[in-house]
Amino acid sequence: MNTYYQTYHKEKAEVNAAFLKYNADSGDAKKLNGLLAANLLRRELMRYFREHALPYTVSPVNSYVIGSKYEYDLLIVKADAQPFSDYLYTPDDVITVIESKAGGLMNVKNECENIAQAFNAAHKLNRAIRFGYITVGENVPVHEVNRLGNPTVNHWELTQYYFKENLDADAERKIYAATLHKGNRNHLCDEGSDEAFLEFIEALLPLENAA
Repeated sequence: MNTYYQTYHKEKAEVNAAFLKYNADSGDAKKLNGLLAANLLRRELMRYFREHALPYTVSPVNSYVIGSKYEYDLLIVKADAQPFSDYLYTPDDVITVIESKAGGLMNVKNECENIAQAFNAAHKLNRAIRFGYITVGENVPVHEVNRLGNPTVNHWELTQYYFKENLDADAERKIYAATLHKGNRNHLCDEGSDEAFLEFIEALLPLENAA
């Protein structure tokens, strides 16, 4: 099982324990899991860049590309980038736009279209900008058909399909699920690996600078 998945769930449990001390449930904080996942990914990227002496850094969560109206989960940017007000980056400084999820997409078609629209707006400003999508876990069907005999919905296949349909055709991209599960989120059918996670990171970078 990959370290990224394990670390996310360890931190999630720690946060929930902190909430319980105040008789609250962290599950009620609807955006908290996504923030945990994005911040974890940010730390992992920063560590990777330091260990390999790469000329990149990572924006704060929820940053902007100047010229685009959209908010982005994370941006890989040049190490010497000088953001405005800490969150606003010029298109020429942006290497990769990243969409980070904790548990995949619910309304896959609409969400993929919206994410792609946001990316394409940045890509229009700098055609070299890459796209990365990562989810800590994604659901796949327990059975190929439901009780009525109709094909079940495979969210992971749909996610890959709709990104292919909606992202600019010339954009370099990597669509990645750290783990796959069937039904219950704790029932992993694909535990992922640290090697696959590193391959995801490497795919976010220009080939000449990937470690």
